[in-house]
Amino acid sequence: MTTPSSPAKFRRARPRRTDGWAVTASPVSEGASAGQAYRLSRIQAEGWNAAHRVGANTLDTLDATQIESINPYASDPERTRWRAGFRSALSS
Repeated sequence: MTTPSSPAKFRRARPRRTDGWAVTASPVSEGASAGQAYRLSRIQAEGWNAAHRVGANTLDTLDATQIESINPYASDPERTRWRAGFRSALSS
């Protein structure tokens, strides 16, 4: 008597780049170094922390212009990442 075998499990193949290396999800965008990606993640965390330091009553009255005025960064990509962290804290 033979027992039926379990169905075979198949994993989807990872997409391949033209140079043969597998494409993997990475927080590092093309052209950016791992150090730069880490630095930007820390800046985003600074924005998140800044939102948590502001009192709840004050957060309710802040508009986009006021939030931009407390952003300590003058240029992108730092300014954008800080803003993303701040907004992330507001939505959580």
